[in-house]
Amino acid sequence: MVADPVLSLDGVPVSAPVIVERSVVEWSCPLPAGATARLTIDGAPLEPFLRPGETVWRWRWQAPAVAGEYPLHLAIAGTDWHTEWRDVVRIAPSLLDARRYAALLSDLARMAPTMAHALRGGRQSAGGVAAGQPDQAALLALLTGPAIRRLLSAVERLAQQPHSRRLRLDGPRELGAWRDRLDPARWRMAVDAALMPGTDWPDRVWMVVDRPDLHDRGRVVTARLLDQLLNAAQWLLMLSLPERAREQLVVMMGRLRSAQAALAIADRALGPVAWTPRSRDERIVYAYRRLLQRRIGVGWDRELFTIPVRDVARLYEIWCAAQVALCLVSLADWYLYEQSILDEQVLRIEPYRPLFTLRRADGATLTLRYQPRYLPDGQPFRSLDDRARVPDLAIELITGQQLPILIAFDAKYRSEDGALPASALDEGYSYLAGIGRSDGSRAVNALALLFPGHGAPITYPSGLTAMPLLPGDQVDALRFWLQERVFKITRGA
Repeated sequence: MVADPVLSLDGVPVSAPVIVERSVVEWSCPLPAGATARLTIDGAPLEPFLRPGETVWRWRWQAPAVAGEYPLHLAIAGTDWHTEWRDVVRIAPSLLDARRYAALLSDLARMAPTMAHALRGGRQSAGGVAAGQPDQAALLALLTGPAIRRLLSAVERLAQQPHSRRLRLDGPRELGAWRDRLDPARWRMAVDAALMPGTDWPDRVWMVVDRPDLHDRGRVVTARLLDQLLNAAQWLLMLSLPERAREQLVVMMGRLRSAQAALAIADRALGPVAWTPRSRDERIVYAYRRLLQRRIGVGWDRELFTIPVRDVARLYEIWCAAQVALCLVSLADWYLYEQSILDEQVLRIEPYRPLFTLRRADGATLTLRYQPRYLPDGQPFRSLDDRARVPDLAIELITGQQLPILIAFDAKYRSEDGALPASALDEGYSYLAGIGRSDGSRAVNALALLFPGHGAPITYPSGLTAMPLLPGDQVDALRFWLQERVFKITRGA
């Protein structure tokens, strides 16, 4: 029996690989004599072949021309056993984007402990377990040793149990669209319903139905635990690991994804979950969860690692937001007043609410927002026309001794020969001129257009700066630029 199949891409075990569109690759997996395998990508089976004298099954596959994420499923069967392994394949639109995508994810993973350390009040670079950095050796052992095998066995048994059920309102729908038994006692008339001609029956109703409980607490806690494990494993894969350890980690990630699919929990947004384990398998999950909390350190929200590679522009935007946030929390003379990035062990960057607010001893405040909406009737900042203005990032500076001031950022994932196109500059000027204060005066003191390029920042007399920004030394230019702008704005306050 093959308990842990090892699926390799071009001879190398990988997890969530990034493949350039239209590339031809070869998948391979060693099998014992008499076993058979079936490999499907995006639901389409691949034709296997074997080379003379080998027991390695191989599949040749040409990546599609459409960028995106494609589910991969490997099923292996023997005479009296069966095992499955799942992964996702990310198709990149170009080699350059594939490299940048991987580099951005890797840099975000590297930044996580430093960000958490800074948000907890640290001023120096994070390093070591106390600063939020996971114990790499202990975490690797936890993800590849006997403890996770015991956990996966428990999760597989839990997934086979029927979902708990509950009554809930579903709809509204046309009366003829319901497949459930038409019981008027379970109807709730829709607000926009009308009586059907010649009857007392409404044409649109809500229905009280018996459905699986989407908020099954035990399954939700288990699904969240698997999310944490996959995030931790993804972080470890970005480090330098021995070949055997990397292979074991990739194998376990495939089994974790298979367990996720078997649990069939799509909605994990329940907030903190109070949960008391009742069965032996649930106690195994509970014990592993507590053990992991002492080892895992911090990591980004699972949604970050599911951004499709075709949407690398969005990933770049979030990476820029993280870099600006890290630069600001290291400013001298400012202290953290409140923040929404770090929640327990998870980092996330979300729009429409402040990422954090810094304060100074004289009462001045600095607030960083991601994708804020400045409306025509906003306070203290507003759009100066009848359109909402939504920069990618905004720093709101309020000192009490001068008018409120904005520093805006817009991430532009496009360039022409390493420079911003004229259309991107035009969009930038719309923020400079289009966001102001309640009295109608302009509020944007400086604007930085961030784009993936090389070279030194260029600042124009208008206050607009074109700033190349990629993982590496260029982040120092962003830090110096921010320090200078904040100092100039607040030095007289």
